Amino acid sequence: MPKPYDDAMKKLVGGNPQDFLSWVLDKAEFMQQLPYELSVENVYADGLIEAMFVGKRTLVHLEFQSSYDLRIGERLLEYNVLASRQYSYLPVYSYVIYLKDCGSVPQSPFTRDSPVGEEVIRFQYGSIELHRITSREMQQTDLVGLLPLLPLTKDGAKREIIEDMITRLVAAEQTESLWIGYALAAKVMKHDLQWLRRRFAVFSDFLRDSPVYQEVLEEGLEKGLETGLARGREEGLQQELQRQRDTLINITLDRFPELVRQMKKEASDVDDPAMLSRLIVKLSTARTVEEVKYLLLLLADDPDRLEN
Repeated sequence: MPKPYDDAMKKLVGGNPQDFLSWVLDKAEFMQQLPYELSVENVYADGLIEAMFVGKRTLVHLEFQSSYDLRIGERLLEYNVLASRQYSYLPVYSYVIYLKDCGSVPQSPFTRDSPVGEEVIRFQYGSIELHRITSREMQQTDLVGLLPLLPLTKDGAKREIIEDMITRLVAAEQTESLWIGYALAAKVMKHDLQWLRRRFAVFSDFLRDSPVYQEVLEEGLEKGLETGLARGREEGLQQELQRQRDTLINITLDRFPELVRQMKKEASDVDDPAMLSRLIVKLSTARTVEEVKYLLLLLADDPDRLEN
């Protein structure tokens, strides 16, 4: 079955198929997104797209890799043959995209010799190593669908690169891609996670509209069912409340450090995620200490007025 990490890449390709086509096979034109499962072996590709290339129908197969695999060429060949067989024996272009530095990875072509040394298989495939690509090179493609991959580029783990990714994805209203970009940034920004969390806290409501977020939430509830539905929901609620309180404190610490103690006290009594979310947004846009003190006063005396 597909792994959660793979699911994000499938969704990224599925939401932006033309951008990925333009990236790996210039001048190819998107026709339709095909199912990921390659029967009869129940093999799942990360991306499988039907396209028009130089006037002819073709398939493009994308496989994302986050670890070294000596047999990657053989795996790609297997997917290639299964995809071609399943879809009227159309030609298939295969590409492996390395999400991180996996060392000295196997290179195209994949070959196999007979016992007497005769070459019996020669399979060509494309290979893209994100850690060798600069953020500028990625940005110069002008392909919005590739922006979530910016943090994984050679110099992508920097605040200014993340800021550019956020700005452009928000402008393009790419909710789902922004969620994926946040997840990928968190993998490489471990040295600056507090800043990353604070930066994305402003978009908490925006990100919740993402189908990816809803699926993750549903998966969490399903796991909760294993030990009792009520218990799972309660634990999920408490985790969400704590996450929002932490975000609130981090923003306060960054912008109004003199009010951190008071914010901790007031926020600890709030058990409504929607209210905490509204407070996070208002705190992010507050300009003065006086504005924040007023928010804290409302929180203590009349929290319903925070909706206004």
